[in-house]
Amino acid sequence: MENLKKIISLNQASKITGYHSDYLSSLIRKKEIKGRKIGGNWFTTEEEINNYIFKQKIRHNKLAVGDFLSQKKTKKIFVITGILLVCSLFFGIYLYGKNKKIISEEVKKTLSSDIEIIE
Repeated sequence: MENLKKIISLNQASKITGYHSDYLSSLIRKKEIKGRKIGGNWFTTEEEINNYIFKQKIRHNKLAVGDFLSQKKTKKIFVITGILLVCSLFFGIYLYGKNKKIISEEVKKTLSSDIEIIE
């Protein structure tokens, strides 16, 4: 703990973080945050608390992205995309056939009118 001005008790740290002071002391014992026990009280720095909160936010965001791209959800996305592509393909084939039929009818009309003119 470099700077004495930034040292805070775990009671103060719990007000900053919303975590219980017992949880914060267990984090210190696990060496997830730096701190010391002086007398009967635990102390840490505000910087350590802020770093821990920042790391937790990053970890939470990584888990959220990982959950979004989980294998189960990815399979669902591929299945739905495949179904949409197949439906689009059949719809395109249907429209192509319908368009081809309309064009052939117009060609017949044009040819029959041309034949009438020639006769």
